[in-house]
Amino acid sequence: MDLAALKAAVPGLSDRSHNERIKIFGWWLHVHRKKVAFTGGDISKCYSELHFAAPSSFGGYIQHLEVKKELIKVTGGYKLEHKMREQIGAAYGTPEVTVKVNDLLAGLAATIPDMAARAYYQEALICYKHSSMRGAVIMTWNIAYSHLCDHILAKRLKDFNDRWLIAHPNTHKTKVKTIVVMDDFNEHLKESEVLTIARDANIITKNIYNILHASLGRRNAAAHPNNVIIGKIQTDAFIADLISNVVHQIV
Repeated sequence: MDLAALKAAVPGLSDRSHNERIKIFGWWLHVHRKKVAFTGGDISKCYSELHFAAPSSFGGYIQHLEVKKELIKVTGGYKLEHKMREQIGAAYGTPEVTVKVNDLLAGLAATIPDMAARAYYQEALICYKHSSMRGAVIMTWNIAYSHLCDHILAKRLKDFNDRWLIAHPNTHKTKVKTIVVMDDFNEHLKESEVLTIARDANIITKNIYNILHASLGRRNAAAHPNNVIIGKIQTDAFIADLISNVVHQIV
């Protein structure tokens, strides 16, 4: 969340007292700028960026909040007291796991050199940010599955084709088939079969296979009209698991 988004999230921020603004900006600095402690100068920069008229000094306001035990003085500046931080976060913030998932998706998108692929990753992030949880689940699965297939094509193609021949001999009765390009996966194999062959060829570990297998079931539930509820908590876990424990681990 940048400062413009914070302003939009906090009704009447421009009309709040300096004490209230300092606490809100302090919370933002902790959570969204990862500052362990903040100073009057940091608060001043928030005012400046939002074009808020600032007092001649923030020192008196900060001292007042310290006396009220809403700020705690530490090395390097001040911290927002824990209960105050929780209250502001509950009112205006995004749960830390959501911030983590946003960061995971945004950070992953930034590593993709191909512009078309990067745009696809950004769409998954847009789905998530706008609470389209089924869309986020489906697109994140596509990201992880595509990453696995790209890895096979780039580094383990012979291993995959050799294991495919053993695992599905009937497929090759009249002619030995091989995977050469991405479209071949879709033409010849189900996603579940690709996962099993990749596991049995030691291209992925059993743990990664188990995550992908369970995630495929969740994707299937999200992709079809049904009564299954795809909630935010489940989606957070789904995305974090696939990105952290699959995409980041298959290299």
